[in-house]
Amino acid sequence: MKSIKNISGLVSVRGHHFYSNLVNSNSTVIDLGSHLGEFSNQVSNLFGCKCYAVEALPSLYSQIVETPLIKKFNYAISLTNEPVKFAITDNPEYNHVDKWSVSNVIDTITVEGVSLETFIQQQQIESIDLLKVDIEGAEIDLFHSMSDDTISKIKQITVEFHDFAFPIAKEIQAIKKHLKYLDFTCIVFSNKNNGDVLFLNNKCCDIPKFDYLYIKYLAKYVRGASRIIERFFNK
Repeated sequence: MKSIKNISGLVSVRGHHFYSNLVNSNSTVIDLGSHLGEFSNQVSNLFGCKCYAVEALPSLYSQIVETPLIKKFNYAISLTNEPVKFAITDNPEYNHVDKWSVSNVIDTITVEGVSLETFIQQQQIESIDLLKVDIEGAEIDLFHSMSDDTISKIKQITVEFHDFAFPIAKEIQAIKKHLKYLDFTCIVFSNKNNGDVLFLNNKCCDIPKFDYLYIKYLAKYVRGASRIIERFFNK
């Protein structure tokens, strides 16, 4: 899947939108829920930056290819630094920390859990230019585990919230409210849920006014119109 970029600097990689002008060869990217490392691979190829690929499921983690720019870790992001029960389902896109009653679970394993705060300390990461989050419902614990100081040092966060799979709508609204309090701009690109959300840190992101206005108010609708036009011409 190719990335999509327009004149505003907005990029979509593997279904995650972010502002590409904040990412360069000196950037640090953390990819939570790396799956097979596709996001890290594409971002490192696009920008020549260092990516930390974190994947909980051992069978997926083992297939991530490390490069001089991609370092992989077999962790489940958690509230605490303790072993975590991880549910494996019949759909690899829905494997998740075992805290909800889901009918399609076929196995449960135990994986090493770590909070993002601890991970950052272990890897001696001083700043994060892009945090990508796709961890099947564990994103709620992730945000609850981070201090305001840590969050405020992240330039942008692209998140797939799993409100389409788990009962977390109230928690998502609370997270959005808190990040707005910390002076993040929240942009939702998905139409029916929170499957593609971008948080931009206004305190450390110098975004030109045109780019900011386009990303915040127009990008979602331009994207929708492009889909309609594409479907029309592909009939």
